[in-house]
Amino acid sequence: MARIVPANGVMHTLLTIHLLWTLGAGLVITRRQRIPASAAVWLALVLLLPVAGTLLYVLAGYRRPAPPAEEAVHRGDAVEQIVARGCGTSPTRHNRIELLHNGNNAFASLIAALQHAARSIHMEYYIIRDDRIGRTIAEILIRKARAGLEVRVIYDAVGSWRLSRTMLRRMHEAGVETAAFEPVRFPWFTTRVTRRNHRKIVVTDGKVAYLGGINIAKYYLDGDYMGKWRDEHLRVEGDAVADLQKLFIADWARVRGESLDIRRHIAPHDIRQRLPIQLAWAEEGSSRLTIAEAFAAAIVRAQRRVRISSPYFLPPAMLLDALRLAARSGVRVQVMIPTCSDSPFTDLISDSYVGDLLDAGIELYRYANGFLHAKLLIVDDDTASVGTANMDYRSLLDNLEVTAFIRDRQVVRELSATFDGDLASCRRIVRDEWRPAAWRRTLGDVLRLVSPLM
Repeated sequence: MARIVPANGVMHTLLTIHLLWTLGAGLVITRRQRIPASAAVWLALVLLLPVAGTLLYVLAGYRRPAPPAEEAVHRGDAVEQIVARGCGTSPTRHNRIELLHNGNNAFASLIAALQHAARSIHMEYYIIRDDRIGRTIAEILIRKARAGLEVRVIYDAVGSWRLSRTMLRRMHEAGVETAAFEPVRFPWFTTRVTRRNHRKIVVTDGKVAYLGGINIAKYYLDGDYMGKWRDEHLRVEGDAVADLQKLFIADWARVRGESLDIRRHIAPHDIRQRLPIQLAWAEEGSSRLTIAEAFAAAIVRAQRRVRISSPYFLPPAMLLDALRLAARSGVRVQVMIPTCSDSPFTDLISDSYVGDLLDAGIELYRYANGFLHAKLLIVDDDTASVGTANMDYRSLLDNLEVTAFIRDRQVVRELSATFDGDLASCRRIVRDEWRPAAWRRTLGDVLRLVSPLM
């Protein structure tokens, strides 16, 4: 006769398994997650849904342990030291910068550089579209590859999902080498399925480089349903080009398993202008939090003013605390975000921060002349950052990003003037007038709880 197990015994067994499962998962999560908010959300998810939560964490949240940082003495202020420890880059002294506002300027300059390239072209983008500007650039790459140049392109498999097989085939037939970053192949997910390559890098002949927020897509020229796209990009010559070239070569080895000779792809230059630039990036390993920590350190050291523009504003706790501290210590903090972005859920979460920011004395502005996509940080009159990193969890904690910390008063003045121009197209959010609908406030607060996972 079959033995009947009492119901309370079954429940006791299941509860014990649940607790042991959660405890084990909790130990792994707390050891791997360096951001408390992120760890807390994952723990809550595993507690509520042990099996599904653990599986989701393995696929999207697991972090490999970073190698121990080398013990070394790094000179400079806190920002320089953080970047040096995380990325191994020091401030380069002799550089020339051209500020490229919006797509028309950026694409005109980029196309000219590609057409003048004589030895090599290295490109790395989150989004490459098979549209008017994408096809124009592809044709240049094809001509250059047929002329004998080394042409290599890295694109993110998710961001560039609209990149056609026809365009890729034509480039391959011409000799252009391409590589997709972390293709998503159902059902064989990897633990890095949500970790995307958000960088935008171009290096020609090892002498001229580009980075910033502009992808290869025609909406940077023509706009879309959100209107004109407002963005910032940089053209760089000088010492800093070598660091961008090294970064591309490292990424190429990551996606293709091919080690390129760095010496062949770094060219001498004759730039004598003193303009310090320090390149910082974020990726798996010792640099994972470098950009976030450098941003926070720059904000904390501010004496007079902090200015930020970002298309998405979901700041990790370290950045939110730094902004509050700066504002409450008398620093004028101005944050510019879009009136609406291409992500409604992100907009809802951003709204949940508005009250906190206003209560801390932070000035908050909504950009209304299209979609604000620029990633810009300006501190006082001597420091600025232009790059690919948004002020959100995804950019600062997961994605591959790159930014340039610029220490030049003239460049900072020009960027500040651009920021002032953008303010003319903004509506300031005033505390007395900030009364979002109850449903929107409630939904934003709920989504904010899971924002470390978004």
